[in-house]
Amino acid sequence: MTFSTEQLEQYRQRTFRLTDGLQLKSAADAVQYVNERGFVYFWPIKDVPFPSLWTAVVGNRPVSDDHDHPGHVTWGWKDQMLDQRQWYYAKILRGKATMIALDTIHYFYALSENYGDPEQDYLIQYEDGLLSREAKLIYETLLREGAQDTVNLRRLAGMTSKASNSVFNRV
Repeated sequence: MTFSTEQLEQYRQRTFRLTDGLQLKSAADAVQYVNERGFVYFWPIKDVPFPSLWTAVVGNRPVSDDHDHPGHVTWGWKDQMLDQRQWYYAKILRGKATMIALDTIHYFYALSENYGDPEQDYLIQYEDGLLSREAKLIYETLLREGAQDTVNLRRLAGMTSKASNSVFNRV
């Protein structure tokens, strides 16, 4: 089966919600969209043809610096969902903000350099010098406390000081 460029573009327009009338209108729409796609970037990434929450809300246009732009509703949705465990949010792909559906997160783990046991792999990486002390601390906090939004994770890991900002964001 072959597809024309036009057919692929029409599919992309529908599935990325670029077609008028298909844009996301609520946080619930955003969660459903992430679950349908498996993962989406928060912002559009230049030359990376994957869906983003931003474009699913406002279409295929540049991200605005204007804080009252309608597309910035995405910030509120992201923040609203942080403690509700509706998706996994991290800078995981290409170091870019990404939302991942909870039922697909295990695929991302399988693609990582880990070997199989989430409760042991990190210790091997730490012993091999591949995981920093701070990353180990954060990982152990997640194992102990479960998924957390960034604010709670920093608090539970004891990394709330301004001096911890750089280290936490790098991990």
